[in-house]
Amino acid sequence: MVNDDRQVPPCPYFGRCGGCAWQDIKYTAQLQRKEEQVRALFGACRPIIPSPDLYYYRNRMDYAFGPEWTLGLKASRFRVIDLDKCLLMSEQSNELLLTIKRFAAAAQLPVYEFRRGLLRHVVIREGKNIGNTIVNILTSDQGILPAADLWSVLGDRVVGLTWSINRSPADRSAGDIQQTFGQDYYEEKLAGLTFRVPVQSFFQTNVRAAENIIKTVKELIDLRGAGTLLDLYSGTGSIGLSLAASVKQVIGIEENKEAVELSRSNAGRNAIDNYAAHAGRAEDILPTFKEQVDLVVVDPPRPGLHKKVVGKLGELKARQIIYVSCNPLTQKNDVEMLLSFGYKMTACQPLDLFPHTPHLENIISLAL
Repeated sequence: MVNDDRQVPPCPYFGRCGGCAWQDIKYTAQLQRKEEQVRALFGACRPIIPSPDLYYYRNRMDYAFGPEWTLGLKASRFRVIDLDKCLLMSEQSNELLLTIKRFAAAAQLPVYEFRRGLLRHVVIREGKNIGNTIVNILTSDQGILPAADLWSVLGDRVVGLTWSINRSPADRSAGDIQQTFGQDYYEEKLAGLTFRVPVQSFFQTNVRAAENIIKTVKELIDLRGAGTLLDLYSGTGSIGLSLAASVKQVIGIEENKEAVELSRSNAGRNAIDNYAAHAGRAEDILPTFKEQVDLVVVDPPRPGLHKKVVGKLGELKARQIIYVSCNPLTQKNDVEMLLSFGYKMTACQPLDLFPHTPHLENIISLAL
């Protein structure tokens, strides 16, 4: 990349936290590099769709406590970069981060180090399109968090505060919920639907860019006369639910049981009565699937589709498959196998969901 593509990174922590490895590259050059990656894999593609927001686009950040009540992102297993602000989250969330840090220091709450202490992580989540924020404080089981006092300090800046305990030595920001003040969920709008997202559940991180995924799927998919749409790796149901009004029924398959329950409840919340979701691995459920399928949407994790799933898709002979991927490399291998069943690639659309990082999404349309 030529020097003209470089810029001065706006974040003072650039190069230390590793969260935005491409922040010193102009955004137009970032998009070009991502688009070229997809073009090299698939031969041709549409122009990449940029993220609507370049900064403050994330609706969730997980921060770690460090020595002397530092609070920020981990540079290594035992070192935390103390943050005053992060350009990935909103200014309001940055203010919350500072408030929690000051509260912990004033209360002299011990930080968890070498399997001793209390404070471990802070997770801040916010509904970008609705405007509501929740906080989850993760601690060890070696003390009591004065959650009621913190709830009072945070005031009306948040709609919910949860205290959870992570009893595992593993460095993860999830645990057993102990107390909740206010809501243990936040709400978000996506593609005209309202989603309720529990405090420890997954949801699209860049929700405004996720709108572009759903818009692209709706543009590419041929819904004329469609009966059954199969939504594989359906997650919380955002894609399947957004298409439900245009088909007779949507059947989702998702390994995560909590996500399945969430998709069902969000279907009810949006008065969608033709959506069903099954909990289990796609490679276990799909081989026993007997129904006639017109359309398939797949959105697998980074390793891509299981071979059993690819084989069954070849048998089902749905007239169209929409393949949403966060890893074009594994998507390429899967698409080549699907082409061997007689499918033709009719569209290739890259999208950027994570500016200043090398990550990208890509959507492939395959039709018989």
